[in-house]
Amino acid sequence: MNKARQIGALRQALASLDSFGEAGRHGVFTLGAGPVDAALGGGLARGAVHEIYPAQAFDIAAAAGFAAGLCLRAVPDAPLLWIRHRRSEIETGALYAQGFAEMGVAVDRLVMVHVDDFADGLRASLEGLRCAGLGGVIFESWGNSKHLDLTASRRLSLAAQDSGATGLLLRVKAGPEPSAAATRWQVEAAPSSDLLGLPGRPALRARLLRQKSGPSGWCWNLEWNHETLGFAQTQALSGAVAAPYGDRPAGSSGGSGWAEAI
Repeated sequence: MNKARQIGALRQALASLDSFGEAGRHGVFTLGAGPVDAALGGGLARGAVHEIYPAQAFDIAAAAGFAAGLCLRAVPDAPLLWIRHRRSEIETGALYAQGFAEMGVAVDRLVMVHVDDFADGLRASLEGLRCAGLGGVIFESWGNSKHLDLTASRRLSLAAQDSGATGLLLRVKAGPEPSAAATRWQVEAAPSSDLLGLPGRPALRARLLRQKSGPSGWCWNLEWNHETLGFAQTQALSGAVAAPYGDRPAGSSGGSGWAEAI
């Protein structure tokens, strides 16, 4: 199947989804952690594009979990379109269906698309963000590309604004570039809370590198609660409730729980 037919097939599949309507589609959605939501001015913009960068290659599981969690917070019951660059799949492994289920993502609402190059991923992302029947679109890319310039990111943002779908650009092995994204995050694994010697909830450290509508430079230790489908703030190891981002806490590369979840 050539590229034109692939995009046509994706467009046809998306057209069969029912729109979630305008009610509750725009505005903001909370992460579930009060101090974090307050720093974000009430939450993250729904119907916008947000960027997520793994701090290191081995932080991809935590970054992917953060992206999935944000989509669940945006519109919990809506379908999720996940677009993966094949290089990312080769280097980091396949996504784990059982892990999604344990996070709270309904696997039958998850649409997976694999692309061979960056340009194809952007085309698929644009088609997805034009669909009002999707709650979120995640494009997991690999490396930097001339195709994702300021103009391309604006095009994605306008599509998200029109449909109400929330876009997440999961930038693996890439450095920040000029972008129209509403927020930019750096995510790394963090130690799970110890529950009587047993593994705790999946945990991560999220650094707000940039936001259009407010201050940035804050860092939070968060864990995912699959029962409430929300993030909660923790004080794992670093002891900091919220602080401008700085050095990686000792031992944060292990015990996060995301490798098992995603």
